[in-house]
Amino acid sequence: MRRPDSDRASSQRSTPRAGRRTQGIGERYIAGVPARIMRPRLVFLTCLFSLVCFGLLMVYSASSVEALHENDSATYFLFRQFMFTVVGVAALEFIARVAPDSWFGEGALKLALIAMMILLLAVFLFGSGSRGATRWLSIAGIQFQPSEFLKPFAIAYSAIMLDRVFSPGGNINEFLKGMGLYLGISLVLIFIQPDFGTILIILLTIMCMALFAGLDPKFIIGAILAGAVIIVIALVVEPYRMVRIQVLLNPWADEYGDGYQATLAIMAFASGGLFGRGIGNSTMKYSYLPEAHNDYILAIIGEEVGFLGTLLFFLVFAMLIYSAFRIAEQAADRRGALMASGSAVILAVQFLINALGILNVFPMTGKPLPFISYGGSSIIVSLMLAGLILRVSHESARRDEYDRRRDSFAVMDESTAGVPHTRGERSSRGGFTVLNGFASESDARPRSVPQSRPQRPTPRNTGGGYNRIDLNSDPSARLRTDDQGPRVRRDYHDR
Repeated sequence: MRRPDSDRASSQRSTPRAGRRTQGIGERYIAGVPARIMRPRLVFLTCLFSLVCFGLLMVYSASSVEALHENDSATYFLFRQFMFTVVGVAALEFIARVAPDSWFGEGALKLALIAMMILLLAVFLFGSGSRGATRWLSIAGIQFQPSEFLKPFAIAYSAIMLDRVFSPGGNINEFLKGMGLYLGISLVLIFIQPDFGTILIILLTIMCMALFAGLDPKFIIGAILAGAVIIVIALVVEPYRMVRIQVLLNPWADEYGDGYQATLAIMAFASGGLFGRGIGNSTMKYSYLPEAHNDYILAIIGEEVGFLGTLLFFLVFAMLIYSAFRIAEQAADRRGALMASGSAVILAVQFLINALGILNVFPMTGKPLPFISYGGSSIIVSLMLAGLILRVSHESARRDEYDRRRDSFAVMDESTAGVPHTRGERSSRGGFTVLNGFASESDARPRSVPQSRPQRPTPRNTGGGYNRIDLNSDPSARLRTDDQGPRVRRDYHDR
């Protein structure tokens, strides 16, 4: 039987709507992972891979002349940076996929922070210094900077404490006690080294994490004002910090003294022009610009790839940070969201401090450029922070679509059945109504009242020669019997 044209048209109109509704309930997958989680992860990994490879290339380009002159091998710093990168990638993989969840619990992180305090104390006893600062520690011939390794542990521990204090029943006194005991002591030890740049980066990151967790912006404004007072005091106490402020205001006032690196960095950017001199063709790396492969590597980048290449480099790093925040949005809980966003913030803050310092917009603090500058501690810690972000992404992928929809359910305080009505107060469209709290048939639906069956007429066969059972309308009469058997009619005549 053919369907009428009107029914067929109605079906065609309703099919796309049903399909859209099905797509809204379902979810697309990429390699077995929900697309909403996999897309930012792929973008993050692509940007991370690009930055690490570009960093190795620029370390080789900026250090080849110095390495050949001092170590008789143009690839000396490149090989060391590559080995540090391998260690950092192993740390990233361990943090992101291998380490058990118990390693990121409060107890394990407290032990890690205590170990960091011990290492920071050991810096004053066995550490080595440079330019008036004692920041490095050498163990088994491996030199590293403990203050750098404090960053990932500080982020993970702060995420737990902020999640707890902003949860129902959170205790602010417990939060301040925990942060002051396990993190405040470490920051004081770093301040004594002195390493004011690391303290500034960590405190700014924790402040942003608290804002993301739900802290009232009024407290942030108060903290900024208090921090400004502390910065002014720190500038007055240490004369070399005042010198950096003077270089910031006018680097050409002492271009062969305190402003030497700042002026050469500006000249490197200026000589790069729009398209740059080309990779490997920098002139400032020929023993002109000190720390060309370390803190001032951005100046070499500007000279060799020019303004457009530097802008592209900034865009890739910005995309890395943006994808990290997208990963934080898909986190399974608030702790994961704070850990991913905190790792992104600390990378972005350190990048801005270095870039703005080289561009002479902010005082130079000696902080390396994440993923780019030469240094074992810098590249390993940067990859560890990337591992924290990827761990949050992997934790988010463990939850399926049903978990996400289940989180949107809520327990209603009132019954959704509505107010009970007594019989006869209102009619029901569906055939049922609520009668004193119980569902029953609606009175609004008309009931069919059985009609009495019309009486069957008694046959009057005068010519028949047989007996007929009386099937009148009275059932009891039909079933009533006497001694001679069932009652029958004798309406016949013998022939």
